[in-house]
Amino acid sequence: MESQPFYKSTLEPTSVWNKLTGKRSEKNAIVEINNLLAEKPLMEVKAEDIQTVLKPYQLNLFTDFTDGSLRELYQTYLRYCFEDNHLDEEEIGRLKHLKRLLGLKEEDVDLVHHRVCQEVYERELETALEDHRLDKKELKFLENLRTKLQLPPAVATRLHQHKAQAIIFQFIKGVIADERLSPDEEVELQALTENLQVAPTLDESTQRQLTTYRLLWQVENGELPAIHVPIALEKGEVCHYLTSSTWIEEPANPKQKPGKKPLSSKLLEGTYWKVEEGTILPANTQTDAPTGKLYLTNQRMILRGNEQEKYVHLDSITDFQPHSDGIAIFKNKGKTLLLALRDDAEVFSILLGRVLRDR
Repeated sequence: MESQPFYKSTLEPTSVWNKLTGKRSEKNAIVEINNLLAEKPLMEVKAEDIQTVLKPYQLNLFTDFTDGSLRELYQTYLRYCFEDNHLDEEEIGRLKHLKRLLGLKEEDVDLVHHRVCQEVYERELETALEDHRLDKKELKFLENLRTKLQLPPAVATRLHQHKAQAIIFQFIKGVIADERLSPDEEVELQALTENLQVAPTLDESTQRQLTTYRLLWQVENGELPAIHVPIALEKGEVCHYLTSSTWIEEPANPKQKPGKKPLSSKLLEGTYWKVEEGTILPANTQTDAPTGKLYLTNQRMILRGNEQEKYVHLDSITDFQPHSDGIAIFKNKGKTLLLALRDDAEVFSILLGRVLRDR
């Protein structure tokens, strides 16, 4: 006797309403058809047997089963036939017989075949990707399978992209768990994308994260850049960063206050660069607030513009907090300094933290 994909199931209890009305459960009709298919070889089941099952339920095979339950029975058998990724002539004959038994239309069968063929390809693709690489032999196998299954190339490509991208995203999540991206990790990421035969498609947020974590690693492990600048620096003073900014000094308010941890602790933990949500810049920024080039050196922060110069010695900084539109600088004396930086706030805070750590 041939092996069977169908297993006998228990009928649902008859509800009180069905007992009163004499109506029998449509679900139980499907269970009885399933049990019939489980009792004997498929080719021995006749159309009359199906009608015998349906007669007490007063159901029409062609009009009453609109929920796709008959299609699910066909799908169960098709999956069984595809366990070896192949349909032989005998299996094709059985499927045609089952289609007639269940009264399925051609479009129902096409839908099921497309769904199951996609499942088969996806299953084999996942197996091939288990070692996070696709060699020529595996690529050839998958292409032959796609052709055999008559799966459209666009569907196969979409499945490949989806599975490979998921592996890449998981890898990225792992390597940046420490909020750093080292050159060795970048080499691993490049090798992974090549082995998976796919180009990663990273959203803007992920790209920004990678850029930030790459810079953090470089700043913490490499040499800081030395920039030649057109202003006079003190003896031993070196400029590391140059950007544009507005320099605002005002008393601190509840939105602008040092963190609970000392700056030295945040520098040690590497959490000093975390951007605080929300704006810190006053809505009515003074029109006479100095605006110009902001220089970060190993000794000072200097603003040069509007024929004036402002500066703060790094030794006087007790804490700082980057926000989406700038950085609040807290000093041991005087007013809070607000630097309007917007797009540069995060990068500037990373470099400022390194300079302060090295002092």
